[in-house]
Order: sequence, then structure tokens, then C-alpha cells
Amino acid sequence: MNDRNKIFYTLLLLINLAPYLYGFYDFDKVNFGIDNFIGFYAIFGFIACLALIILAKLLAIFLKKGETYYDE
Repeated sequence: MNDRNKIFYTLLLLINLAPYLYGFYDFDKVNFGIDNFIGFYAIFGFIACLALIILAKLLAIFLKKGETYYDE
């Protein structure tokens, strides 16, 4: 087995075992009521990522220069 296959199978094993680590999460350290919702941090991260992309697209509209900017 070459190194590439070893890396692939190690990553595959880690991805398959990751959901079982959720059982070790300490639900007593919840700061807000919604923190206890399963998948909250994944959903929050996804929404934050989308918000940053939308913000970057809107900012690009205002900061964009014309195509002939350097020709002037």
C-alpha cells in the first residue's frame, strides 16, 4: 500500500468516526438555550460563511473600478 492510499484510508476512518465523538460533548456548559440544539455550530458556521460571501459581493459592487481605469 502506497502513502497516498494510507492517507486516504486514514482520512476515511476519521470522517467515519467523527460523529461518535459527539457523544463526548459536554452539554452542561451551554451558554444560551439554542446552543444545545444538535448541529447548531455547523448551521451557525454555514450561515456566517454565506453572510461573509454576500458581504464581499456587495462590497465588490461599490469598490469595483471600470475596465479602462488604467488606460486613463
